Amino acid sequence: MVKNFFRDHSIHKKIAPFFDELFFLNPMNYYFSWLMICTGIYLNLFLSDLSPQFLFSFNSGYLFLFVGLSFLLSSIYINKEITKSSSKNKTSNFIKEKYSTTKIIIFSRLLSITGVLILFFASWINALAGLLLGLLGIVINKLFKNKIVYYFIESIILFFSGWYYTSFVNTSRSIIIYDLLFIFPYFLLCYCIYMSKLKSDNFKNNGIDISKYDFKFLLSLILILLCLFMGLSNNDPLLSIVSITSAGFYFYSFLRAQQKDIIRSFVYPLALFNIFLMTIFPYLFIFHYILFYISKYYYWHRFNIHYPTFLVDNG
Repeated sequence: MVKNFFRDHSIHKKIAPFFDELFFLNPMNYYFSWLMICTGIYLNLFLSDLSPQFLFSFNSGYLFLFVGLSFLLSSIYINKEITKSSSKNKTSNFIKEKYSTTKIIIFSRLLSITGVLILFFASWINALAGLLLGLLGIVINKLFKNKIVYYFIESIILFFSGWYYTSFVNTSRSIIIYDLLFIFPYFLLCYCIYMSKLKSDNFKNNGIDISKYDFKFLLSLILILLCLFMGLSNNDPLLSIVSITSAGFYFYSFLRAQQKDIIRSFVYPLALFNIFLMTIFPYLFIFHYILFYISKYYYWHRFNIHYPTFLVDNG
């Protein structure tokens, strides 16, 4: 009865539009940005021999870190949306109908300023990294057409933010040359996830065909196997388990290259990465769970689509 009420009752069609402003912030991107922050925290603790697992202790500084960076990332996304003459994002179009461009720009700037101010409650270094992230969104997106460049630099800043704050409040560990052997494989793994996302977006938005035996998927498969080897060599349980559970999706993308394979090679490794991180940071589960089901509620009652979902087909 409860399930039918939330799924079928007509009142939700009236409630869903009130979530437009929330989803204009593009909170679904948090699944990746929070992942990179958590990876920085995890590796700092792991390399300090603290064996991070089921960390239930609460530190308000981490809350400021995640909220501040999330505000900044949402501001960057809004800036990208308002510069588009036309957008396939229906939520964005609804917002543009509700508010003038001037109001949206003011809101975006307030969001970025608030994000930086919140980061000061973590540390001034994190606030500085936040400013750098904001500049990245303005400058890099205009200079580089290749989104991989932007995503890579963004990931470095998010990773460093998590690493530095953990060093500041807990371990006092700086990054040394030896640490790069542990850090670098995670960026290779993220490259593979990003590449699958871009391939999927190109097919969906631009109609670019996906061919079998694509070199980029072969490269992704090789890099995933390299991550597995390095994870085992470094005795890094997180990298090892994420790599070995993700490799099969890239294998299918290379050999069969159907649309569903490409989507799976993005969605499932990202989901698996987050699931394994939840065993280290249980509070992450709470935020992901809430975001997941609010998103399903919004997209179903606003657009009649099941999103997000783990069910993937060629449609």
